[in-house]
Amino acid sequence: MRIYLYFSLLLFVNCQSQIADNNALPQGKEIQYEDQYHYPFTLSPKDFVIINSQEKMNEIFKIIHQKNKGNRLSPIPTVVENETYILIKPQLKNSNDVSLDKISLIKNTLYIKVKEFNNPDFRKASRFSPNVLLKLSGNISFKKIIIQY
Repeated sequence: MRIYLYFSLLLFVNCQSQIADNNALPQGKEIQYEDQYHYPFTLSPKDFVIINSQEKMNEIFKIIHQKNKGNRLSPIPTVVENETYILIKPQLKNSNDVSLDKISLIKNTLYIKVKEFNNPDFRKASRFSPNVLLKLSGNISFKKIIIQY
């Protein structure tokens, strides 16, 4: 009888909930990142751009410097071997900007968990998707990005 009790207790402890959380990020390798800057204008027609060379970074910052108003130009980051830069354009829902919660990599897909955020630097009624420059730790290769709210 004790064996059955221990066995059922073991099964009970090892069971996982059958209810799936739709907001949960799929389990995978968590990626360390730095949120570099949010730009309130379009830098690329694509939903995401992988910046893997200094030439590509210079092209992006040439556009930034042309569209930025003011006398001071933002410094151009240096692309190094153990870092990956990406530019993403998350779709807005009920705010004028987003903040990032977590980034994980599963196979060839990068999952980015974001929250809505009202950025005081952007116009309040702006419905324009910001371009977000991210620096990922490590040489990350992926083919697809999924942005989750």
